[in-house]
Formats: sequence, C-alpha cells, structure tokens
Amino acid sequence: MRVGDIATGRAGDKGNMLDLTLVARDAAAYTLLSRVLTADRARMALNRVVPGPVQRYEIPGLRALKYVAPEALAGGVYATLRPGLHWQKSAIWLLLDLDIDAG
Repeated sequence: MRVGDIATGRAGDKGNMLDLTLVARDAAAYTLLSRVLTADRARMALNRVVPGPVQRYEIPGLRALKYVAPEALAGGVYATLRPGLHWQKSAIWLLLDLDIDAG
C-alpha cells in the first residue's frame, strides 16, 4: 500500500527549512506510519531532490508525523536554487507515494 492510502499531507517552508506533515486517517494508520516511516526512510525518499538531514517529530494527539529538512531551501524560499519558487508544495508527494508494508 502507499502512504497516501492511509494518510493525507501538507507541505510548507519556514525560512530555509522544508516542513512536511502527514496526518493518518485513524489510530491504526498512525501506529503503522510511526513504525515504518522513520526519519531515515523519509530522508532517503527526500534526498532524491533535497539534500541533507531529515528530522521527524511525532504528534500523536493529532495522529501526525512532521518531517523537517533544515537544509532544503538554501537561502529561503525566494533565494533557493531549487526548481520553481514553490516546488516544495509538491514535495509531500515524495512521502505520500512511498510504498509501505502493512504486515
């Protein structure tokens, strides 16, 4: 199954940081995502287009996982050399399209 089958997502930027949040549709989906979508797994997916580390923050009360790539937008959204001014809005799909094992 894909992450997007059991979660929705949003993307934004804070200065030079890319900020991606996944919200699971229910408690079981949150448990699964928490187990399989580690910071390292997210980093591997994001590093295809975004260099650097990825940090994960758990927000269980909202069934959300937040991933922050602090070096993704060098110089901020208006100065970064990444393609397109707001390409980061589509970066959430790098996580939503990941295949995960529900087993």
